[in-house]
Amino acid sequence: MKKLALAAICLTYLSSNAMAQDAATTIANAQRALGNVNAITYSGSARDVAFQQCGANATALRCQGTHNPMRPITNYVRVINLRAPASRHTGNTMNFGGGGGSTTVAAGTFFQQVTPQQANVSQPWGGSLEFYITPWGFLKGAAENNATVSRRRVDRQSYTVLSWSPAVKAPSGASYVINGYLNDENIVERVETWLGENIMGDMHIVASYRGWRDFDGAMVPTEIVQTRGGWPFFEVDVTAASGNPRNVASLVPAPAAGGGGPGGGGQRPPMMVTSERLGDGFYRLTTGPGSYDSLIIEFRDHIMMLEAGQSQARALAYVEEAKKLIPNKPIRYVMNTHPHSDHTPGLPVLVAEGATIITHANNREFFERALNTPRTLLDDTLARNPRRARVDAVEDKRVYSDGTRTVEFYHIYPAPHSNGLLVAYIPREKVLFQGDFSLPAPGQRGNDHIQAIVPALVKLDLDFDRYINVHTSAAPQTKAELWAAAGR
Repeated sequence: MKKLALAAICLTYLSSNAMAQDAATTIANAQRALGNVNAITYSGSARDVAFQQCGANATALRCQGTHNPMRPITNYVRVINLRAPASRHTGNTMNFGGGGGSTTVAAGTFFQQVTPQQANVSQPWGGSLEFYITPWGFLKGAAENNATVSRRRVDRQSYTVLSWSPAVKAPSGASYVINGYLNDENIVERVETWLGENIMGDMHIVASYRGWRDFDGAMVPTEIVQTRGGWPFFEVDVTAASGNPRNVASLVPAPAAGGGGPGGGGQRPPMMVTSERLGDGFYRLTTGPGSYDSLIIEFRDHIMMLEAGQSQARALAYVEEAKKLIPNKPIRYVMNTHPHSDHTPGLPVLVAEGATIITHANNREFFERALNTPRTLLDDTLARNPRRARVDAVEDKRVYSDGTRTVEFYHIYPAPHSNGLLVAYIPREKVLFQGDFSLPAPGQRGNDHIQAIVPALVKLDLDFDRYINVHTSAAPQTKAELWAAAGR
């Protein structure tokens, strides 16, 4: 028995050592196949999106769907310095300028970087992964972080797969994993990892590298496509590239003193919620200046919440306040005005409460896919109290009524901001509730969103007096002020 045990230990050791050697050989072969560069730079054109948004670019004024259209980036340049390690990419954009939803076109600049401090694998994974999901960064990380090697089949193609984990752990305590898929020529065709994201759970991040070409000894892909959560996120068409550029130090400068990281340490103060009574069992919840406001409405045997409060902290505070104001009734519904990233973070709290999301039909696939993704990397309310997200999809109009209370929902389209915008109308108190159709200062003309919503409301002929914005207003606003902002 002792001999058998010793033999088993030896086999295990030899097997582990062989796998390590196989990984090291695989990494070296892949680095050689890419030209054994210490730095790489490439240029061309690119496209990106503001996460969970669309339409914010000068070439397409209307949102067609989640992350569609993407924003063009011209004069795109990226440099990756493996010795630093660091990366930086820049380009020119044409954005909507003027703020507040204006579609006036203005020139802009795309700029992103991963500094040496961020590229440290003991630092937050979200700050460094853009370096490590590149083929060159991935192989560097694999060489330095005990990579393992295996064989897998993806889309009917067989790959050699290198896998490794950064030192930093996810909020749940789980390890992050990054995989690189190498073809038979040892070229990296795909890199994937997962990152905990408030709406998308264990968000799958995939970078695909296609059309590899030899640029004077350095192999570079001519087509780069990155998706997040299965949705388009960033794309590049490469037209020029070079290995080991002489000016790499100036192309990836050190961050300015005090820059390169988030500020504002320490714990945030608790949310102080105040409520305004709008009618019987009908309240506006706010946390003061800068708040994202919610409305709660009492039905016979449940509560409906309009908007989830923007952040998880505010959503938790609003849920607590709702239960105080309307005790012994569950929150059965939560309405989302549109799926932009500043209007969705509170939704996991409401899903954990068992609430069904009311949103426009154009947003249904996004929410069902995102909120029903596993949350093994997160330690938030929904991760601790998992429930399946349910969605009630509204088309042009939907009415919720139980004989004691009625709430109506309407789709506002066309509008440049989103193709999934809903407004809520509460007929008893003559209240219209909306998100992002913000009124300008008195006497000023409303932006393009205001110019879009008013004709829709005229057509709907809704009899409202109070105009309530998710983005809190300093003073109550009225239909007359909305009409004045639209020049009526």
